[in-house]
Amino acid sequence: MSAALAGAILIVYVVLPTKNYYWDGVSFAQNIEQAGGLKSPIFWTSIIHPNHLIYNSIGYLVWHAVLGLGFHVRAIVVLQAMNMMAAAACAWLMHRLLLRNTGSAYLSTTLTLLLAFSAIFWKYATDADAYILSALLLLAAFFVLITSAQPRPLLVGLLHAGAMLIHQLAFLFFPAAALGIFLKGGWKALWRYCVVAGGIALPAYYAGFWLEERETNPADFLRWLTSHSPDVSFTFNLPRNLGITISSYSRLFFGGTGHVLRFFGPFMLVTFVLLAIALIAWIVTVARYWADLLLFNQLHWKSDSVRVAVVWLSAYVVFLFFWLPHNTFYKLFCLSAIIFIAATSLKQYRGPRRYRLALFVATMALANLALYIFPYSRPDYNQALRFATRMHPLWPRGTVVYYSEYTVDDWFIRYFNPQTIWKPITPPKSAAAFIDEATRDAESGQEVWVDTTAAELLAANGDASHFDSTQQDNYPVHPIRFFRWNPNRR
Repeated sequence: MSAALAGAILIVYVVLPTKNYYWDGVSFAQNIEQAGGLKSPIFWTSIIHPNHLIYNSIGYLVWHAVLGLGFHVRAIVVLQAMNMMAAAACAWLMHRLLLRNTGSAYLSTTLTLLLAFSAIFWKYATDADAYILSALLLLAAFFVLITSAQPRPLLVGLLHAGAMLIHQLAFLFFPAAALGIFLKGGWKALWRYCVVAGGIALPAYYAGFWLEERETNPADFLRWLTSHSPDVSFTFNLPRNLGITISSYSRLFFGGTGHVLRFFGPFMLVTFVLLAIALIAWIVTVARYWADLLLFNQLHWKSDSVRVAVVWLSAYVVFLFFWLPHNTFYKLFCLSAIIFIAATSLKQYRGPRRYRLALFVATMALANLALYIFPYSRPDYNQALRFATRMHPLWPRGTVVYYSEYTVDDWFIRYFNPQTIWKPITPPKSAAAFIDEATRDAESGQEVWVDTTAAELLAANGDASHFDSTQQDNYPVHPIRFFRWNPNRR
């Protein structure tokens, strides 16, 4: 039953892969494709990143294996396929876990579907990022913690280390793992778990630091290990963080976009009709049987499995309350804990079955399908992808594109135009250096284009007269513009 359910979920993921890629996934795919072989001077800098140490390495190996089988696909497709299979594996494991915990096929199935078709899980299950694979290993570690009669410190340590090597935020699972191990095996088992998890993760990260930076200084290693974008940090505005956190956890389950009508058609019409039916049925059923809420027995908070799940969830809730609370996708690391706690609570119900949970999950899944997943699966939804597709016939092989700052838009447009060559203006902000190099490119028969950042630099230096063609997407909030540069135009 678990395998059949996971298989059906996988089919849904395959049918509707996202085209609204999160920028990290495009960066991963680009780095995998440009890494070259082990002897390439940029191999390790392309493959290694401190926040998700081995994710690109896994993607690199799988992508090359796929190429070796004769399938010529882009790395981003392989990363998406990896996440789809990992998400289906999460569903399979969650269903088995809930069957053991609740003894109810109904609860297990509906709550597994709640996990699989919650907005953010569904979206990233079809994207190219590192979250789903890491979350799968955390769920596997939790499964071992609460289903095994023995503490199993070696296996839990291996799974947790793997999750941390794929994404750093998995380290917050440590309090839950430590509690689960301690409750079953005491201090000795806890010490073994710490040795295994830390003994794998820390040396692996230090090796990655050396391979990328060719340094061994411990202070530099610590800075590298904790590196992050300079525009993000902890925030301590409690009322603001509380509002954002509450909104973020609700968006974890329900997503939506303001561009639905652009994609309205027969499919959307049928989905909205089904959504209306499910929503009305759910509201009527909840209102009619409101008194059933009195039929819940008290939750057994002293259960070891519940305590481990609560500690798991609490560690993430507290940390993410202060660190980027608006990043809903970070909540994927504790979504399984939310589902497990919900299952433990719902199994205390002793009244007749009204199928309210099934109607709620159906409403959520249909709402996400209509308002979130289906629009995101359309290539036209992604502005940068739409622009990149439009530029493809305009940029023959060997076209050189210059930039002053390598923006996220550039990442998308470059990745989906692999026939182009991208160059930074070096030295930075030197219009004269650009003119010399671009002139040589043009004289060699290559077309020369510049992105918005390079165009702004050249215009500030009075060199915009060399632009003889403009391609732009004047989306009101975020325009994208590229300009063809001609050294002979005055």
